This record gives sequence, C-alpha cells and structure tokens, in this order.
Amino acid sequence: MCFEIPQIGLELAQIGNILRIAGSDETLKPFRSTRTTFLVDSLDEFRVLLEEKGAEIIRGPDKVPTGRNMTVEHPDGSVIEYVEHSKMYESQT
Repeated sequence: MCFEIPQIGLELAQIGNILRIAGSDETLKPFRSTRTTFLVDSLDEFRVLLEEKGAEIIRGPDKVPTGRNMTVEHPDGSVIEYVEHSKMYESQT
C-alpha cells in the first residue's frame, strides 16, 4: 500500500510489516532520530503509560493516513514512534 502526505512532503509505502518513508532531506529530518516504530492498539492508553514512566511526547498525537501517531522521547534518550491504525485502514490491509 502506498500513499502520500503532501502537507509535509512525504511518500510512504507499506510492504508487509515494513514502512518505507521517502522525501527530501529537509522533510525527512524530523524522522531521522526515530529508532523504531511500534504499532499499538490504543495510542491514548500508551500515552498515559509512557508519561507515567517519565517519557516526553515530542510530537503528536497527530492524524495520519493510517490512523494516528505520536513520537516519544524516553528517559534514556531513545526516540520511538507509536502508531494506532484506524479501523478503516485495518479493513483495507
């Protein structure tokens, strides 16, 4: 499945469990520090849990073509993206 996010200049392609992100160096810059991405059932529940553990939400939650996402900096400095797929997106995959 391929789609674009023109408002931020990105093109994405999902191939199985792999997400490929393409764009200019400038549009990719905010995503380069992300170490990994986790798919979660409930972004809201994870947000509460992560904040209780001392993590800082550095971006989002935002609506994206697949549902919602947020980027989190953990106390150890690692930057992780969390994604919650919408029911409509899940029915298409």
